[in-house]
Amino acid sequence: MSTDVNTDINPQMHFSSESQYDEKRLNQFWHQVTQAKLPISADISLAYCYINHPQSDKAIVISSGRIESYLKYKETIFDLYHLGYSVYAVDHRGQGLSSRLTTNPHQGHVGKFEDYIDDFEYFIDTVVTPAAHTSLFLLGHSMGSAIATLYLKRAPKTFKAAVLSAPMYGIRLPIHPHFIYWLAKLLDNGSAKEPNFVIGGKNYHPAVFEQNELTHSQVRYQQFRMLYQQRPELQLGSPTNHWLQQAIIASRKALIAAQQSTTPILILQAEYDSIVDNNAQTRAISEHCKLVTIANARHEIFIEKDAVRDEALSRLDAFFSSHY
Repeated sequence: MSTDVNTDINPQMHFSSESQYDEKRLNQFWHQVTQAKLPISADISLAYCYINHPQSDKAIVISSGRIESYLKYKETIFDLYHLGYSVYAVDHRGQGLSSRLTTNPHQGHVGKFEDYIDDFEYFIDTVVTPAAHTSLFLLGHSMGSAIATLYLKRAPKTFKAAVLSAPMYGIRLPIHPHFIYWLAKLLDNGSAKEPNFVIGGKNYHPAVFEQNELTHSQVRYQQFRMLYQQRPELQLGSPTNHWLQQAIIASRKALIAAQQSTTPILILQAEYDSIVDNNAQTRAISEHCKLVTIANARHEIFIEKDAVRDEALSRLDAFFSSHY
């Protein structure tokens, strides 16, 4: 499915390739990237990274998905930089290298979903805005796209445009979300430090490639899992009942915010997504919110096979280029 959107992508673009995955070159590039911490409160800090492009006044800010860290985005940051952008990426509270919120660091948890948006706003105001880039663009993925969309509702003038990969405007659930919400609320033990997992929830446990629902790329999937094995502090397991309640509510709010957005949005919809609700994404289409379905893609579009990933990156660049 495609809506009326700039489709003049450049077939001559060359991005990093899974068939010639060059970890040495990526690591050499990564030495140029600054990594830092941003204190939010006495007990919470956000980990982030950035790289400034010396020949560009445009920048992309990445809002990553649940369980993710900016370290997972090395290859994407590499390609965005070589498209001519400065790049910023932040780990949301409770995951990645940012402060964990629970006694068990494997629990995906947040007190209020608005905390994510407050953090993101503080990161933009404290780290990104002072750099005075002429053109700012927003890239979100999954939960990070919901955060990004709700940020755009607060601050519609900050970014010239946003590309949202597989946005969490609804979660794929086995039964109706209303019942799941009721059940999660019923089971929520109410503890901030020792909340309980959703039914069947567990600590980080990587699925074998053949059983994964994230990507068709075995190379990139194995790189992702190897990173989390080498850096166990990145590992995050299932969400808590409280997180699930917050996410269901936030998904609905983000869908409405996307429909009403005055900031141009391009949704990259993964054709074979089994994590988030593609029908909800389609309902988000509006005057300023367009959608393109990326054929043969699973949920993690930016760690997919080359043909899929290249199309997504090319569409991103074309969309951003049309909104300088």
